[in-house]
Amino acid sequence: MNHFLLKNPKKRFTASYIIALSLIALLSIASQLIIRSVLTEQEKDARIINISGRQRMLSQKISKLALQLERANSTKEYSILKSQLKDVMHLLSTSHFGLMNRSEEMELGGENSETIKKMFEDISENFESIFKAGNSILLSSHAYEIKEDVSTILKNEGSFLKQMNTITFQYDHESTSRTKKVSFIEYVLLFITLGAIFLEAFFIFRPAVNAIDKYLRETISRGIALQDAHNNLIESKEKTESVEKELFEQLQKNHDLQVNINKDLELKINERTREIQDQKEEILQQSNELKYQNEVISKVNVKLTDNISYAKKLQHSIIGNRQSIIDQFKDGFITSKPKDIISGDFYWFYQTENLRFLVAADCTGHGVSAAFMTIIGNLLLNDIITNQKVFSPDNILNLLDMELYALMNLKNTKKVHDGMDLGLVVINSDNRTIEFSGAKRPLYFVGKDNVIEKYAGSKSTIGYNSKTARKDFNSTLIHYQGGDRIYLTSDGFQDQFGGATDTKFMQKRFVETLNKTINYPMAKQQKVLDAVFDKWKGTNTQTDDVLVIGVEL
Repeated sequence: MNHFLLKNPKKRFTASYIIALSLIALLSIASQLIIRSVLTEQEKDARIINISGRQRMLSQKISKLALQLERANSTKEYSILKSQLKDVMHLLSTSHFGLMNRSEEMELGGENSETIKKMFEDISENFESIFKAGNSILLSSHAYEIKEDVSTILKNEGSFLKQMNTITFQYDHESTSRTKKVSFIEYVLLFITLGAIFLEAFFIFRPAVNAIDKYLRETISRGIALQDAHNNLIESKEKTESVEKELFEQLQKNHDLQVNINKDLELKINERTREIQDQKEEILQQSNELKYQNEVISKVNVKLTDNISYAKKLQHSIIGNRQSIIDQFKDGFITSKPKDIISGDFYWFYQTENLRFLVAADCTGHGVSAAFMTIIGNLLLNDIITNQKVFSPDNILNLLDMELYALMNLKNTKKVHDGMDLGLVVINSDNRTIEFSGAKRPLYFVGKDNVIEKYAGSKSTIGYNSKTARKDFNSTLIHYQGGDRIYLTSDGFQDQFGGATDTKFMQKRFVETLNKTINYPMAKQQKVLDAVFDKWKGTNTQTDDVLVIGVEL
């Protein structure tokens, strides 16, 4: 190889380099294909585990509906409950046979393991008993006819739930096992890749470098030989008298000229040296002044940062603990991302015996000025709802608007245009209703059909008052069921600049992200939203404070 490299090092080195990179590229592509395959399988496994887990909830709902049918007081109530039972029975049956047969129509392609097949055989007796009893209830016309069928459903429900738990855990266990197996394959490919890199460095790059080094040494030797020949030629010419005389005279002239030039240069250098010395002293003085100013600024900055950090602690203590709010719901999350140390967005919660009040507010601006507004908003909401006992959301917003405007402009000769945008929901647990009123912020509601409905609220803001626009805060009544979800946000998420075109995220993308994660547990949905936001923002500065509240009822 070295002999060939000496003849044509560029061509041989290029070929060796291409071979080495091709091998590494093939190994990398193989790893990526394996990872893509695993991701596809994990998506399918996640759907299977989700449907399997849902079967437990459906069986419990069937038991609940059966008991309600048995105690129905009217024919109308009995008919409504039967319709609900029919839908749940259909979904239970479709999901059961879809899981058992790995239905392609439900995107559950593949084949169950022998263990899971045996588990479905064991659970079939309980499923058939529940399914037959449910169909018998659907064929009945009166509540007194279904007592035996209700007893059958309740008798089989516990065993069905226990075995469905076992099936769900088995699905999860098999998914984890497949992931570990592929992870082992990835490690093997990684070690092969590292070994290939080592072998290529030893057998390809090292010989190539040695050959090129030898080639360069020979080239330099030839250059030195040529230089010696050239010097010998000059020395032979200098032996002639005419050339020697002319050369001497020319050298003398050059010497005289060089002496004069050196004198001029020496004067100029001395003069320039003095100027540089003066500039150096001036620069040193300026540097000392800047250093002193930087130290002063640094101390001031530390004090300001400490004060703002302490203000953040005060703000958190006033607003309240996020987890204590989430604990009042079936599930949920609160995501708060301040643009600066302290946030201009805030959340507020209060509850009575049967009412829960939840607010997501976005104050004008961000940082310290907006943080002051969050404290004012919190205090005014406490006074209006907890002290004045105003429970209607439209009346709450109207009072909050008037009191904030009066407070901000009571002693000011110049109008203050600051205020806040917010969304407020009042959840009535007894009537299972949500009453919403918004000031330039919407409510996103997700019912049992998993369709996101947006309620826009008023176009007016809280606090700032324009003479040309009349404020009108109305409320919207929404009926909900257990498992429904609601979302309240500030505009920080949708206004973030980023992405490939450095544009705003926009409300449409936010709704699409909610829609894609609508079946996720809320903790997982929060992580996805955080990841989407961070990826979109990239290296850009955060545009505004961000607040997103999601709860499951």
